[in-house]
This record gives sequence, structure tokens and C-alpha cells, in this order.
Amino acid sequence: MRTYRYFLLLFWVGQPYSTFSTSLSQRTSVFPAKKRASELSGNSKNELNRSKRSWMWNQFFLLEEYTGSDYQYVGKLHSDQDRGDGSLKYILSGDGAGDLFIINENTGDIQATKRLDREEKPVYILRAQAINRRTGKPVEPESEFIIKIHDINDNEPIFTKEVYTATVPEMSDVGTFVVQVTATDADDPTYGNSAKVVYSILQGQPYFSVESETGIIKTALLNMDRENRERYQVVIQAKDMGGQMGGLSGTTTVNITLTDVNDNPPRFPQSRNI
Repeated sequence: MRTYRYFLLLFWVGQPYSTFSTSLSQRTSVFPAKKRASELSGNSKNELNRSKRSWMWNQFFLLEEYTGSDYQYVGKLHSDQDRGDGSLKYILSGDGAGDLFIINENTGDIQATKRLDREEKPVYILRAQAINRRTGKPVEPESEFIIKIHDINDNEPIFTKEVYTATVPEMSDVGTFVVQVTATDADDPTYGNSAKVVYSILQGQPYFSVESETGIIKTALLNMDRENRERYQVVIQAKDMGGQMGGLSGTTTVNITLTDVNDNPPRFPQSRNI
């Protein structure tokens, strides 16, 4: 009976906030354990060959903009052929290997050497291998895994325009559409609320209101008469983190002009008796 050996990436979780991983039960679905290998031995030759190729690991995470004084710990490579006698050498290749990511060739420990910015590069794909130090031959098949940079809230919302201009007819009903403003956030929209933007009005009440989720500005007061006041300056704020305390914010100005409607009958300057 043939025996298959496996190349394991052990993920260190003792250091708070520096790294994250999926559960072992989830990982076994993409990286076969020994019991799984014996089950595969009874299947077709094609399925067995697929299991021996390099595996795509579930994602591992590092915090972007890490400010610690030490290198940020990623994980540990380990082969079941490692007897602890120094006969094996661990090798790392792929995105940033040897520069951003270094490995201790004796222990298999991987560390990140620099602060990483998710906005510059969100994902790194690396490959790991263990070789016999004496012969230079691999003792395990090459294994591939992903490091994803975990987002922090380091980008404030930015409006598509610094100043918006809009018009709305005078005497419009409450709730009449005026204009829609839009702010974007460069943080990761798939993680937490860092990129969730909420709109609010800082200046322009009680004449106008803004929808918190859409940025749509509407009239909020009846009988706004152009003859009494023609121009309004509205300031809108966009705040991330869903508007929660600690979120970052940006503002824009909206200049709104009331347009004339035919609401005044003609008047003679003076009456004249005949």
C-alpha cells in the first residue's frame, strides 16, 4: 500500500490582533489529512492525481499598517518528515518572498518585514516547499497559499465633487428631489463597516434634508418663495463606519437656487381714472 506524505502550514494564533485564520474543519476541505488521503486511494486515478498537486489554501490575514516594533508573524511551515535534526530546509517563493515575507529556513516560521497597505496590494500568493538539505531534492510537493491584508479604517470618505450646484422650483412640495451627492471610501467594503458611508446635513436645515443611505437631497419646507430668498448653501457630511463614533468623515457644499414659477399676477404700477 502506498503512503502519501503531506506538507502542513501551521498557523500561529497566540499573538493578539496580528494574524487570523479559518477553522481547522474548514481547512481540511482544501488540504487533505491522512485519513482523507486513504479515502482518496480508493477513487479514480484522476481524482488521486488532483489531490497530489499544489493546494490553494484558505486565506490568511495580516493587519495593514502594522505599527509594532517587531516583524509581524504570519505562520509556520512544517513537514511531517522534519525530525528536528536540521536535515530539512524550508523555502518560500512568490509575491514578496525574501523581501516583504521572510522564512526561517530551519524552523519554517514566516514573518512580514514591512508595513503593508491594502490599498496598494490586497492579496499575496506564495508557495512553500521543504527540501532535503543534503541532496537538494524536495521531500514534499510545493504548496500554495494566500495572505490577504486585513483592512483598517485609514481612508475618509471623499465626495465626487467639492462643490455641487442644483436648482429646484420655488414653492415645491416637501420631499421634492433636488440633487444626489456621492462619497466613496477606499477601505475594504467586504470587511466590517470601514467603507459604509452615512450622509447627514450640517448646514441647510430646515429648508433641505438628506437621505442617510443614498445622499439624495430633498426639500423639507413648504412655501419656499424665490421672491423672499433665492439661494441656499447646504453642507453635507459623509461619515464611514456606518456613522458610528470614531468614523472618519468628509464634507461637500451644495449651492441650491430656487427657480421662478409663474406665481405672481401682472400688476399695473398705478391705477388711472378716466
